Amino acid sequence: MKTIEDIFNLIKQAVNLPGEINDYQVRLSNGRFERENLIGIYKIRKGNAVDNKHHKLAEQMNNLLIGLKNYSGSLLKGVNIDNNNYIGTFYLSEDSEEVIGYLESEID
Repeated sequence: MKTIEDIFNLIKQAVNLPGEINDYQVRLSNGRFERENLIGIYKIRKGNAVDNKHHKLAEQMNNLLIGLKNYSGSLLKGVNIDNNNYIGTFYLSEDSEEVIGYLESEID
């Protein structure tokens, strides 16, 4: 089983997070997420982002949807990472070997 530090390092490689694990709060979800349900949820959220002219968010959701659609598994793990300047939601393969997709934002 992967440690929180292993998962953080995997995510850090995928999105080039600055700093170290101690600079962030890392929370792993207790459960699993069904891929098909996430696809439905993020299609709706992407539509809302487009309607509200949040183009950067809509683009991130589109990239997340591509990752979810390309993932061959049915379950994913969720991870939230944040600090004073950053927040990110990440979806990993069920075995935590791969980042499937994510949403992130820098806080001003």
